[in-house]
Amino acid sequence: MSARTCSSFEQRSVLLLLDESLERRILLTLCSTESEAEAMKVRRTAASLMQVCRQWKDALRQLSRRWRGEEAERPSYARTLKATSPGQLASLAERPFKWSLYETVSLDKREVFFKVSCRPITKRAEDDMELLSDLVTWGERFKDHWQQGVYHCARCQRALYASADKFSGPCGWPSWRRPIARDAVATANVDAYNAYTCAVREIYCHNCDLFIGHMFDDARTKGDKAPDARWRH
Repeated sequence: MSARTCSSFEQRSVLLLLDESLERRILLTLCSTESEAEAMKVRRTAASLMQVCRQWKDALRQLSRRWRGEEAERPSYARTLKATSPGQLASLAERPFKWSLYETVSLDKREVFFKVSCRPITKRAEDDMELLSDLVTWGERFKDHWQQGVYHCARCQRALYASADKFSGPCGWPSWRRPIARDAVATANVDAYNAYTCAVREIYCHNCDLFIGHMFDDARTKGDKAPDARWRH
């Protein structure tokens, strides 16, 4: 098992195993039997069971520290206001005659939209992608769309988000609490994003680098009712 391949469910299970009161809860459960004979048998094996539990905790504690370390060590950069890299300068957002190309964008013809994207995203490219999305969909057509299913990357069709993780957020775009898989999206911490005081990350499709949007560390106060609410994608 490695930190890079574990699912969020497995990580939550590890955190549960690291709970200091776990041994006591296990012992109480094992000993809560009506049969005295069974109770005596359980008590005779309780010590070895508790030792196994402690061994698991020791083995998994290092993985937990690695996960938390990866979370804390993500590099950050200031929001990119002007294009400087070759990829950013190649974005259609930097072309002087882009508007005639933008008029051709539709839900069936999105190649021009894809060519606006760059990584790291610039403010101009982000603004243009948001404008094109609004023009094509007349607002966000999927914000109040609650049909069960999976949302895919528009360019490469990689599965990104599941309807089960969607919630009603505060803005005009759909909101999800997590991606469908740990490696579905790539993220980068970004500083000075508008007037946000919470942590903000840019989100890209992990497969094709298409810019998807942002994630904000404010889901708990922005409509997500899940017990583990934190990020709003």
